[in-house]
Amino acid sequence: MRRSNIKNPEKSDFNQIKDSKHISQVWKSIETNIPIYLDKVVKMNDEFAGLKANPYFKVQSSSPDIRKHLTEIFEEGLKKYEKEELKYKKFFAEESMNEFEDEDDPKAFKSALSTKVPVILKARNSQRPLMREWQEKFVISKPADVYAIFFNLIDFMNEYIQETDPSEFGKLNDIGELEKLYTLNEDDDYNVPGVIGMGIKSAVLFHLDPKYFLAANKNTLYGFHFLSNCDSFGLPSGSNEFIMINDLHEDSNRRHHTNMLIDQNYWYPYDLFILYGLRTFRKLKELCAIYKYTLSDENRFVHVNSFMSKIWELKIDVINTMTGGDQEDAR
Repeated sequence: MRRSNIKNPEKSDFNQIKDSKHISQVWKSIETNIPIYLDKVVKMNDEFAGLKANPYFKVQSSSPDIRKHLTEIFEEGLKKYEKEELKYKKFFAEESMNEFEDEDDPKAFKSALSTKVPVILKARNSQRPLMREWQEKFVISKPADVYAIFFNLIDFMNEYIQETDPSEFGKLNDIGELEKLYTLNEDDDYNVPGVIGMGIKSAVLFHLDPKYFLAANKNTLYGFHFLSNCDSFGLPSGSNEFIMINDLHEDSNRRHHTNMLIDQNYWYPYDLFILYGLRTFRKLKELCAIYKYTLSDENRFVHVNSFMSKIWELKIDVINTMTGGDQEDAR
């Protein structure tokens, strides 16, 4: 997508990306590429992969133990998730939130949020030039607004989980069935413009319950970008929907003065994002089952994020070129 097109009704990609025909085209590409990238990820994980590529080096076995590598890949992702998970669950625990509510001190809440919630802490400490604007906006944001957003978000999460059966949720396959999730993008009760967007909100939800919520972070959005062949599928912007090209600002320090900043699409609709996330998990689960490795529904989106983080590692050189090297480690 292009920043310049967002508020132009005639050129905005948002008008088309939820069209059923468009979704079918995008998913066909993603579905085709999932086994291709899973194969690449497994080979990347194989400690002999580099040596096997050398024609002068011979190994006894020409095929890696697929199940072993799948176990390593997804268990590693689960361990990374669990290290962060506890911090979110402790901060947003009902008892903890009740204490903040009893104190009714938004400044104290915002201060604690900025030091104890990993996604906020990392954003505040980021050295990426693209994060400077966010850091400035966070500092001047009203504590009462930040306070209200997160209480509303936790209420939304609890209500959604209560009314949604996890096994039925795992089977959802139509954008209309996920419409309520789009509320998180659009409703003012869940937004502090330029400060608390879907990246932060989805990270919190993801670490509180990965059965229902996937983090819309650079892993997943760049992952979908590559899985969809970086194609525009005929969108007005002529660009892929999972990335955002900031054509309102050109980097004047680069050759020819025409390079534009590129990042993940922070404004991607969460309902559509979850649809692709659910379909991706089901495809991964199907492929892993071939090798007698089972992905759990309980951690469905942890597994998706683990897969996407490996795609990030595979494509890091391309990503660095796209972003001018303005990236940090995958999440």
